[in-house]
Amino acid sequence: MNRILLIGCESPTGHSLSRTLGGLGFGVDTASDGRTGLGLARKRRYSHVLIDDEQTHGDSLTLFHQMQQFQQGAIGVLVTAVANLDSVYAAVEAGMRRVLAKPVDYDQLLPLLDPSLAKTQCRFSEPEIAALSTAKIHESLSRADLVDVIRSVDYPFAGKHRLAHFDRDTLERVVHLVCRWCRQRQQRENARGVR
Repeated sequence: MNRILLIGCESPTGHSLSRTLGGLGFGVDTASDGRTGLGLARKRRYSHVLIDDEQTHGDSLTLFHQMQQFQQGAIGVLVTAVANLDSVYAAVEAGMRRVLAKPVDYDQLLPLLDPSLAKTQCRFSEPEIAALSTAKIHESLSRADLVDVIRSVDYPFAGKHRLAHFDRDTLERVVHLVCRWCRQRQQRENARGVR
């Protein structure tokens, strides 16, 4: 079973997450603040890091970025009252897998706790995905390739655990979105490098 690190356990949302996930059989270690969470992250491996944004006072993304040196491959989930496009983009840029709005919808959270979603060595790099043409997506990539492309990046797509059930047309559409997202990330990184 997965081991989860929950940071922000003393908030009402944190209490609820801790009780519910523990009741479902997940191993949950809790930390009331980021400093305590970093201490736990140095001692033990976690499959998931859940951060209640309220408890870390806006430093959640910095905290998760610091944790990645100890928790490479851990799936990061930000739980926040401010789940808008800006917060989602910032969280994904920091390496987090998802942003969930409060109150937590367990139908969205529980699929993220599937161990098969843990990051693995992927066949496609972001530059390769950004370079994919419409013709290549449509004519050269198999269904398995399309699924690999989608899973190769931390694109905030809610249906990653159901990709095997999608028809080819839907998979191609999602791949087009992922390609555009990768191109935009590359353009932003290039613009930063020029400054």
